[in-house]
Amino acid sequence: MSDGPLTKARIHTIEGGLISVECLFNPKEYQIQRSNNWGPADNSTKNASDLTFSGSSGAKLSLQLFFDTYLRSTGESNTVKDVREYTDKLWRMMNIQDTLRDPKTQKGRPPRVLFSWGKNWLFNAVITTMQQQYTLFTPSGMPVRAMVTAEFQESLEHPSLMAGSSGSETISERLRQDASSYDGDLRQKYGR
Repeated sequence: MSDGPLTKARIHTIEGGLISVECLFNPKEYQIQRSNNWGPADNSTKNASDLTFSGSSGAKLSLQLFFDTYLRSTGESNTVKDVREYTDKLWRMMNIQDTLRDPKTQKGRPPRVLFSWGKNWLFNAVITTMQQQYTLFTPSGMPVRAMVTAEFQESLEHPSLMAGSSGSETISERLRQDASSYDGDLRQKYGR
């Protein structure tokens, strides 16, 4: 955490029609997983099989995104937006787009997306799974808070998941001390 302005994570399509979602709250954490495929070679003369490499599955990114329009109400009227104005854009990123039809088969597909978090982190992928849970509603039943769990499958290999970052940032001594002695989520403490 630096003392500068907070950079919001963002997900947007990189082909087909432009759909973009700026995260209302940055992920608390994320998980990256990658698998290499190894299988036994045909060899009946040994008790232990030789292993043959048959490719890589590419990286998978799993994360939870918190969307809350109730806490973001502005002005004296305290009007709140339907949280689906944000989360429906993520669902649209999973829909088949006609503009991405294969000329041979005429089958469409969902677009590739880019998950980015400032200039430090990029993940070029497709969204493979998504689950949404609504957790707060207005008296009329409009959802104003949701938790989205999503999994992204890497679609283009990058030599590094880091974008053009220097790999370091300046952190104030006050934040460093707070981080070392605080058990909870520092974003809640500082309202970020």
